[in-house]
Amino acid sequence: MMDEAKATEILTDCIEAGCPPVKNQLHSLGWYLSWNPGDEQATLDGDYSAEDLEAIAWWMRNKA
Repeated sequence: MMDEAKATEILTDCIEAGCPPVKNQLHSLGWYLSWNPGDEQATLDGDYSAEDLEAIAWWMRNKA
């Protein structure tokens, strides 16, 4: 079950990593992940496990 602690562990390198950083934002050039709080969609291009995708979805639902 995904929760905030697990999502944070998985996404730690992506949280507030944009330029400039925004609270609760997800950003990664390695994965190519871009999502800002309030956005309905994230831009993804990379290799993601089901657990990675669950963490991203959890973050989008709960940190918007």
